[in-house]
Amino acid sequence: MSIKPDQPYFYGRRTFSRILTLQYLYKLDIIPGFNNTIITMNDASAILNEIQIEGFIDSISNYEEEDIKYANELLNGVNNQKNTIDSIIETFATTFPLKDLPIIDKNILRISIFEIKYVSLKTEIALNEAIEIAKIFGSEKSSSFINGVLDSFIQKNIKNKEIT
Repeated sequence: MSIKPDQPYFYGRRTFSRILTLQYLYKLDIIPGFNNTIITMNDASAILNEIQIEGFIDSISNYEEEDIKYANELLNGVNNQKNTIDSIIETFATTFPLKDLPIIDKNILRISIFEIKYVSLKTEIALNEAIEIAKIFGSEKSSSFINGVLDSFIQKNIKNKEIT
């Protein structure tokens, strides 16, 4: 991966994979009939072009097929484990029923819980990534809400020695 010195670089490669997954999960939730569960390099490029954040400039040339492959692994994993993951969210997001959660928050939680439970991503990394993505794509309260839910999930599972 090469980054041109005159081009601001916004996302780490795995963060970009998570954002691609988030975008696709969002589309699956809000667009009737959308059932595409394969992300291509062209799809990733289009998503990069759609992201409108002040100071954000990035190019698909900063990413590799491996990044798209990881996004697809997350997308398919979350979809395959959605019932289990949603049950976990319902257990730890006690202030909101799952159906009332903002779609972005729900899908950030789904990705993070999947990575912790099934990919064995270090809990600190999953938590920090979820918070940072929530700051970008969620509401003002998203990052603190996601932090609380994930922290509760992590603490209970560490206590029960289910995750490390």
